[in-house]
Amino acid sequence: MENTMDKVAERTRMVNGKLTSLADLGYVAVGLDDNWQACGTGVNGSFHDAAGHPLINTTTFPSMKGMTDYGHAKGLRVGWYMNNCICAEKHFTDPTYIQKHMEESVKAIVAAGFDGVKLDGCGQFRNLTWWGQLLNETGRSVMIENCHWGGTVPGQTTGDAPCTGTTMPSNCPYNFFRSSTDINPSWNSIFSNLQTTIKFQGNPPLSRPGTWAYPDMLEVGNMATYNEDRTHFGAWCIVSSPLILGHDLTNEALTDKIWPIISNTEAIAVNQAWAGHPGRLVKQWGGSGGNDMQMWAKALPEGKQAVLILSNNNGNETASIDLEKDLGMSGTVAVRDIWNHKDLAEATGTFNAGTIETHDSRFYIFSK
Repeated sequence: MENTMDKVAERTRMVNGKLTSLADLGYVAVGLDDNWQACGTGVNGSFHDAAGHPLINTTTFPSMKGMTDYGHAKGLRVGWYMNNCICAEKHFTDPTYIQKHMEESVKAIVAAGFDGVKLDGCGQFRNLTWWGQLLNETGRSVMIENCHWGGTVPGQTTGDAPCTGTTMPSNCPYNFFRSSTDINPSWNSIFSNLQTTIKFQGNPPLSRPGTWAYPDMLEVGNMATYNEDRTHFGAWCIVSSPLILGHDLTNEALTDKIWPIISNTEAIAVNQAWAGHPGRLVKQWGGSGGNDMQMWAKALPEGKQAVLILSNNNGNETASIDLEKDLGMSGTVAVRDIWNHKDLAEATGTFNAGTIETHDSRFYIFSK
């Protein structure tokens, strides 16, 4: 964890002629995931003791507070992980103990100085409303990641976290929610997971400030080709997904390879912008499934539109945009190429995106 924090904070690579860290770009949170716990050492083979305290593998993690202090000293936020999948806890029935388990887990999060917590869906402690209530009562601001694989989402009236999800900010008791199953570094996985965001892009959208949909972490750097890495990043940007790096940050050569992608400030700006909608699938076409090609768009401030066209096929394909029909933009518009950081010729009526190679993409901003 501390090695990863070092890599996030160090300024060893250039962006726009200036030494820049991942933290400078906005990647400011580092999360500890599963396997921190001392499995089997607690009550009934769990990793919580009789008083409800979580039991930590102190050989690997001798001091959680020392670790969070280390991150904070570098200007980072640090996250923990609860309701774990490794040695998942599912066998508690005593209401008094269940309450102690929840209360002491929350106290441990706060005492160790964590700024966020990922709440998985493997154990029995899935009640996100209760987690949110207990965390709020501590007075510490703690970001909640809902990792229930698309099973607990805004708009539900029952279950682990009922909420409408239509207020501003969202009234759901978590800050971002998994829309999909676990991702893996394959094209089929990232394309399939991207589609799970569509149901939250309606009117009003359920992915919004306060509660963002995310189709799992990024596999940028782990994909088969650079084109896939870049398209994957652009897709997560266009749907306003939290950007969670998933490659080995201690692998300098790998970070060098994908640095032009993950440090693209124009793409990140699209991801971070809010003008009333998180981004949407505009149209798709081609192939037996009708989705060899997809066009996604996101409204930006000042009437601008970001557009990502991606290839889901195994060959080259041409693509064009009907500016008025697809984007509601009439007259002459300015065109910015995000991937290549350059202005293109102005367009009127139809914009030709040219030929797009297998699993590659084009990323633009159109403005009046």
